[in-house]
Amino acid sequence: MRPNVPPLPWRYSPSYRFIGWLPLGAWLLAAFMSAPAWGADVSIMPVNVHLDRQNDRATVQVVNNGNDVVVMQAEAIAWTRQAGQDLDAPTQELIVNPPIFTLQPGQTQILRLGLRRTPDLQQEATYRMVLREVPVARASENRVSGQVRVLVALRVPVYVAPNQVRREQTWQVQRTSSGDTVATVSNNGNVHMKVSELRLAGAAGESKVLAVSGAQSVIFPGEQRSFRIATPASPSGTLQVLTDQGLQHVALGAGSQ
Repeated sequence: MRPNVPPLPWRYSPSYRFIGWLPLGAWLLAAFMSAPAWGADVSIMPVNVHLDRQNDRATVQVVNNGNDVVVMQAEAIAWTRQAGQDLDAPTQELIVNPPIFTLQPGQTQILRLGLRRTPDLQQEATYRMVLREVPVARASENRVSGQVRVLVALRVPVYVAPNQVRREQTWQVQRTSSGDTVATVSNNGNVHMKVSELRLAGAAGESKVLAVSGAQSVIFPGEQRSFRIATPASPSGTLQVLTDQGLQHVALGAGSQ
């Protein structure tokens, strides 16, 4: 639970800022060894790219906010999902240019994305633009013993809309024997949906935060996702669900579209 969540309206930040990336195991090892960890300070905008038949080109800004030179490599990959697991594969359908670039401190690089062909889609196509920092030798690093260099790795979702967009979601909210509330959404449309936050609105109109469950969950067409949240003994009112299409109100104990 997160009790200190600000009241509505919610706000969405149009950019991300990353200061390095390292797998959990490596972080634990670094902490155990008491070695200082540091990495590049890079931000990107926008954090999602949307393309369609009329708009098959886009740009992404990459900014070096740090004090060191950063070399980065960019590539496009196909992004699919099977049994709830993300799958990445090489693709020639999406172009990223330039594929490798150097960012001086404070410099901004413009990346251009484009589709090789005009899509004729019945369902949304999904890709990712992957940005990876290329390790380069620095004289300053050799003078500091015990440093752990953290390489930046960023993934920007790229969504290509079908010819006709159809949004259709069905919500089911049920009370479990353990006392929790489970909200299940089925994406019956042909484009993805994103669930950012779930709240409980009381019968009298007051808004009480129950939990932030599945923040920024992307649900592909045909997928189903459940969110388990702790609720009062006798919840009443409606469930407020913040999605990428705005705020939805779902009655407790019933289905809603």
